[in-house]
Amino acid sequence: MNRSSNSKWSFVIMRGADKTVKQFHVSKRSVIAAPAAAALAVSGCFAALQLKSVFELHELEAQLVEQATQQDKQTQQYHHTVANKDETILALQQQLASLAQQTEDMQTRVDELLALENKLKAFIDKYGSSDSGIDTSSHKPQQQSEQLYKREQALAQQADYDASGSLQTSGMSFRALASSTSFDVQSLSEMVDSLEETMAQTLRQAQTRRQQVDSYPSGWPTYSKKLTSSFGYRKDPFSGKAVFHAGIDIGGKAGDPVFSAAEGTIKEVGTGGSEGNYIVVDHHNGLNSVYMHLQSMEAKEGEQVVRGEKIGLLGSTGRSTGPHLHFQIMQGDEAVNPLPYLLQPS
Repeated sequence: MNRSSNSKWSFVIMRGADKTVKQFHVSKRSVIAAPAAAALAVSGCFAALQLKSVFELHELEAQLVEQATQQDKQTQQYHHTVANKDETILALQQQLASLAQQTEDMQTRVDELLALENKLKAFIDKYGSSDSGIDTSSHKPQQQSEQLYKREQALAQQADYDASGSLQTSGMSFRALASSTSFDVQSLSEMVDSLEETMAQTLRQAQTRRQQVDSYPSGWPTYSKKLTSSFGYRKDPFSGKAVFHAGIDIGGKAGDPVFSAAEGTIKEVGTGGSEGNYIVVDHHNGLNSVYMHLQSMEAKEGEQVVRGEKIGLLGSTGRSTGPHLHFQIMQGDEAVNPLPYLLQPS
């Protein structure tokens, strides 16, 4: 039994006819165990390869996850950039719309200013030059408006897009330009306001001066300029005594027109024993002109009259020796000589 269990296998190796023969003795157990060991070794190799494959697979999965994460970040960054550009575009569009509206409003203001300028020119052409010191030929508002238009065109050009759909200029530089343009609009608006106020004030002053001139009683009240009695003491034609004559007498024909000596308001229309039919005109500067001995009166109290407007007819009513106009100027409550007024250029 022991012999059978300890039997050995012999292996003879013959390398050639002239070589020695080698013989190996291997136990039966070793012969049986060798394939098992070989199978186990092969299985170990397969297991090692599988583990290596699993490890490499995990590494690949980790790399894919990292790449996906980076792609997500890039996608988010791209979306963020696009969103920022969309916000920038919207803001710039709003700025352009605001600037366009401001430009339109400014053009309206400039047109109003030019209309006021033309009105002032027409007033000066009609009544003569003023001492306002304003050069009515200046067109600074137009020049500023043209500069603003050019700046707006520059804004529009900088808002263009290239073939890829991105802005050709950065939002910061565009906003800087838009901000500068907005400042120009504000400066131009302030300048227009100043010019408009100055020109309006000048026009008001010129109109006030012209009103003062128009209300200065320097217009001759009749066609006739024949003086029959002067201002001051004279011999009364009825009593023969020296009395003070508070005006001048202008001879004429009965029915000749009588004109207002200046612009004013009809203050009083009446009839008196000495004055006959008379009219008093208030010239708004403390001066009143009086027209006496009228044949008839064509003006009514409260009416506005201008220089040279017909207010009545020359006559001989009241205490009169013949057709004439007694013309009198009152400075407050005091009668003054009318001739210095009538001899002034109207």
